[in-house]
Amino acid sequence: MTIRGALIGCGYASRFQLKAWSQIEDVEIVAVSSRNQDQAQARATEFSIPAIYTDYRQMLDDETLDFIDIATPPSVHLEMVKASAERGLHVLCQKPIAETLSELREMIQICEDSGVNFTVNENGRFQPWFRKMKSLIDAGAIGHPFYSNFTSRWRGALEDSPFQDQPFFATMPRLIIYELGVHFLDTLRYLFGEANSVFARKARISPSIQGEDLAIITLDMDDLLAVVDLSWASLPAKENAKSITWGEVVIEGDAGTLSLTMDGHLHLHTVTRQQIFAFPDHSEVLGYQNAQQHFIDSLRSKQEAEISGREMVKTMELVFGAYDSATNGTNYRVTLDIERLA
Repeated sequence: MTIRGALIGCGYASRFQLKAWSQIEDVEIVAVSSRNQDQAQARATEFSIPAIYTDYRQMLDDETLDFIDIATPPSVHLEMVKASAERGLHVLCQKPIAETLSELREMIQICEDSGVNFTVNENGRFQPWFRKMKSLIDAGAIGHPFYSNFTSRWRGALEDSPFQDQPFFATMPRLIIYELGVHFLDTLRYLFGEANSVFARKARISPSIQGEDLAIITLDMDDLLAVVDLSWASLPAKENAKSITWGEVVIEGDAGTLSLTMDGHLHLHTVTRQQIFAFPDHSEVLGYQNAQQHFIDSLRSKQEAEISGREMVKTMELVFGAYDSATNGTNYRVTLDIERLA
């Protein structure tokens, strides 16, 4: 049976999401909505979608739907999740999911009260190299992991017109940790489990933006120390003929090392062997496709998704904990108590 969905928001990320939907069997996107009619028409034409709206509530009322895919900035997520859930529609919502943990908890409660699935499109952990890393780590390929480093460099904040594809980034009071760090923090949880504490520092280099474009985050994850090193104000130190990944990753264990390079190659180094796993140029879209397929599978199986709203509370605690640490100069202790988080 075909599952019918609609998309709210036709900006930068929507192209990735619609491309992913076009590759998933027995799913049809029947309508898109955007306050910008030209953007809605462009996406509808590109992906052969029959209906466009400038009022998402009218779309929810007029169309026969099973789910809503929300691809808008986080400031409007709560109202859109609420409107969708109240109409009995399952919800897939873009990251970062909420501006506060209280807001996220409200979304969770609304969806649970309405009996609908609430899943966050946190597709970073679904990128194929991270799935491969997980399988290698779990198989003992590098022994016991003790160190991880995620590094990402880009100069987007210092361009003449910062963030041309997503210009609202320039006015966000929270930026690189909130928009990019969330992917890596969630992926660390996927690979290694929960963190005990977070320590962070952040800075704003570009005078043309409001939020931070430089951040370093360290996490204590029991026997593993993790570092997330982010900059949107740096010219990468080396040229990459082909940039596929969002950054570079090193994971060290007592029996070997995994390293991911910008060209989409995952290297496995041990005392006895070296192996390289190559990933295709469209791996970013595959991350969206895998996450959205997982959402559809969870609807069909009536099982909670691994990126459910409740699960993402744990990721967002790390995000907001990093800001707490950077602001107060202290170590943030992770609670993992979903019911008590404010």
